[in-house]
Amino acid sequence: PERELDEALGAGYGIFGGRDVKWATLRFSRERARWVAAERWHREQHGRWDAEGRWVLSLPYADPRELVMDILRHVPEVEVIAPQELEDEVKRRLAAGLGRLDE
Repeated sequence: PERELDEALGAGYGIFGGRDVKWATLRFSRERARWVAAERWHREQHGRWDAEGRWVLSLPYADPRELVMDILRHVPEVEVIAPQELEDEVKRRLAAGLGRLDE
């Protein structure tokens, strides 16, 4: 039971677990890369430097909520490379925030 619980909860990102795990790929600007490369976002993450000195980070998540919050704190120094639905959710949250500023 303990192993099953760890598999169910530990596979996702942050406090949100689940078995339907997707992989996010993020690319950080050269300016932000040196800090993000030293951070541990998830125990199964993979990171690499690209040819332009940017940090490319891949990590699993099951529920996007906490991951989206962490991505937003790095805007505009981060790009969501994949999956498309994660990029769409980040854009939706950014647009909602900008809309509130215009009210």
